[in-house]
Amino acid sequence: MDHAVSRAAVLVLIPVAMATAITWLGCFDSVVTELGFQHYGERPEHGIPFLPSQLKMPANTLVNLGYTLLGFIWLRKFLKDRNEDNITNSDLFVGSVFCWMAVVYGPVQFLRIVTQQHRFAVMDQWFTLPFFAWVVVMSDYLMHGWNTRRALTVVVFSFASYSLALVHDLGFEAALGIHILFAVLYGMQIFLASQSKQLKSKLLWAMMFAILSCAGFVVLKLLDLHLAKFSVFHRFSGHFWSKVADIMQIHFVCKFFHPIMEENTKNKKV
Repeated sequence: MDHAVSRAAVLVLIPVAMATAITWLGCFDSVVTELGFQHYGERPEHGIPFLPSQLKMPANTLVNLGYTLLGFIWLRKFLKDRNEDNITNSDLFVGSVFCWMAVVYGPVQFLRIVTQQHRFAVMDQWFTLPFFAWVVVMSDYLMHGWNTRRALTVVVFSFASYSLALVHDLGFEAALGIHILFAVLYGMQIFLASQSKQLKSKLLWAMMFAILSCAGFVVLKLLDLHLAKFSVFHRFSGHFWSKVADIMQIHFVCKFFHPIMEENTKNKKV
């Protein structure tokens, strides 16, 4: 495995291992999470011949493989472009961290749906936050260059912010809202700082679709049980489409940062 990609994997796996250990020690057992199939619009029993009957809510379960697949697709894209000198080694590292997050998040989501266990639900919530935090880190990196202290500060504060869930039933939602706000603000900042009209056009579309995907993720998840009243949402429920929107959000974030990396690399060659 490429050195930058493997470094990125280690950077993701260390906090994942620490968070998993903290969760399994019971530190977040008092956090409020939604458990049970009654919280989902999709019916547990499916009756699909080629799928085992033990697999409940197959659409909501299998859609989580999309996170892992997309993570590997963009890892391959970043690596290919670095090998062709379209982006730098530092770009590959920063982009790979985001991709490895997606790769890891897929199995966590899968286990939450399959097991309906509280601690997997906690991990699902907790691991959502660093995605938005890393958008801030990538924006800061592309505007000001890599700074380990700033990146570490953002990541530590992001992970620590989940402790708000211990203080209030809506603590996680508050932390998530703050993360989304900062991610959008930093994305807007790097968009406004772009000089090339062609680049700005690419960034505008990617940013718009990323924000729309984020909104779709939140709204469709909230409306899951209401949408389930309509037969068209019985198999592919609001929660399922919220996961699709979440996966597309990750895709468009990569689509946003990738051309900036290419532009910066091209300018360095001039």
